Amino acid sequence: MLYAYDDNGKLSSLYQLSKQRIEQLRKEKTYFCPTCKESLQIRSGRLHTAHFAHFPSSNCERKHQGESEYHESGKWLLYQWLTHQGYDVELEFFLKETNQRPDLFFTVGDKRIAIEFQCSTIPPEIIEKRTKSLNEAGIFPLWIIGKNQYRQKGKHQLLHTTFHRSLMYYFHSNFCMYYLDVKAQTIIIADHIQGSSTTLCYANPRFYSLKSVTFPQLFTSVPYPSFSYLNIWEKSMYHLRTTYHRRVGSEELQWRQYLYLKGKHFSLIPSVCFLPVPSQSIYHVKAYMWQTRFILDHFMEKPIGDVINNEQKVRCKTINQYQANPIQEYILMLGKLGFVKKTGEGEWVKLKEIQFPTHIDQALEEDKRVMFFLRRQTNVVL
Repeated sequence: MLYAYDDNGKLSSLYQLSKQRIEQLRKEKTYFCPTCKESLQIRSGRLHTAHFAHFPSSNCERKHQGESEYHESGKWLLYQWLTHQGYDVELEFFLKETNQRPDLFFTVGDKRIAIEFQCSTIPPEIIEKRTKSLNEAGIFPLWIIGKNQYRQKGKHQLLHTTFHRSLMYYFHSNFCMYYLDVKAQTIIIADHIQGSSTTLCYANPRFYSLKSVTFPQLFTSVPYPSFSYLNIWEKSMYHLRTTYHRRVGSEELQWRQYLYLKGKHFSLIPSVCFLPVPSQSIYHVKAYMWQTRFILDHFMEKPIGDVINNEQKVRCKTINQYQANPIQEYILMLGKLGFVKKTGEGEWVKLKEIQFPTHIDQALEEDKRVMFFLRRQTNVVL
């Protein structure tokens, strides 16, 4: 481990100390485990980062956890960052009400906060379970993802798997995630996230040196970025129509089969079956797949003037308990395009039909018209 309590009760680290200073501390100080309070030994050498270690006879739970150096370095970096701001921070403090040891625990006013620095991919079920326990105990959980899980595909496109979707927040009307670059000592806030596919998203990543940002600033609002998701979204629509992929996942194969049984082809879906909605970033199904099903199952079967009900109860929840409803957002988009009109609380009436294109040129022309309309809707956050 990279940190321990010295014989004066101060939490200390050997991280980045000189060899001479480490040898001096080995003679002068006694160190104790933050978890079990047993005495520790100092280990250092040419091939290993200096660290504290339990003696062979120890039965401490930390001895068998096998934390990576990257993870421990990140925790220590966050600990120093917060303590320098005046917060009374506990490392791996045991919370009786949740039976958990979050990486860091502290209070801001009357608000209790637990930080988890997550460097490895874990199942969403575990994230949900830990988060739920903390929320029920009245503790705000802040999950910060290791930079080793950050993959940038171009300036505004990021890796976005089920793991990432499980660690998203919703503040100031936009979706965001937090990363820590241990080596660069930088916090990355990826915000204004817009879902693209099941593996990629569009985002506005902001980089802050830990020396230049405070904890409250992680949650402040920033202006909407100047770049447009619609340009990239339009390219995705074109790619869907003009490029055939023989090898696709089982979910997409089922969707293609579903269209085939309806007498339709996936390259000729209406443009309004591929619209960007805000909460697509936390929905695990591709936009064009669920939107096509909604149009065929809940829209086209209705006569003009009939009520369009939100019969699909899709709910997507963020870490901080924001409940999103992509279906409702989609119906709102259809309303802006003139296909439905709101008549009551959660009730929409069909105004006109949605037609499937009969050939690819017609589909591409329709895509251009829809994109032109969306770009004019300055009040729509995309």
